[in-house]
Amino acid sequence: MWLKILGSLLIVVAGTAMGFSVAARYAERPRQIRQLISCLSALKSHINYAAIPLPEALSQCTSGIAGPVADFFHTMSLLLLNNGWLTPQAAMDQALIEAKQLVLNQPEREILAVFSANLGSMDREEQHKSLELVQEQLSRIQYEAEKLCEQNVKMYRYLGLCSSLAIVIILV
Repeated sequence: MWLKILGSLLIVVAGTAMGFSVAARYAERPRQIRQLISCLSALKSHINYAAIPLPEALSQCTSGIAGPVADFFHTMSLLLLNNGWLTPQAAMDQALIEAKQLVLNQPEREILAVFSANLGSMDREEQHKSLELVQEQLSRIQYEAEKLCEQNVKMYRYLGLCSSLAIVIILV
């Protein structure tokens, strides 16, 4: 009897934890996109007005931001500093691979890939326009991600709990 209760409790806790972890991923995505937009805005000002080299600009654009987005920009900066032959696009690709905590989907990654291909190969004015375009695209994606977040967070939380309760009912 006690073994059934303990097993049922463990199933409910595990199912609920899985639902909450999936919901947390949906809730984290809009926050990371906002941080990405903020870092790109700071990067735009560092490139246009301070005119500092790209690795330093990438390192400084994360001031006030912590977490996976800051780690991503710091990794990219370190890759560019340590490997002088590496292009910004290759550094960003490698930083995206190393950034396991980023919950960016394919559209954001594609936008960053196009942006990094142009980074460092244009003059300041063109880079400014490119950064504004990327920020605008990411803002649209952020809006869509927030809508998805509102729809899916509660659903996955309840789905985790309800599915684990259904398994308990079937087993008992």
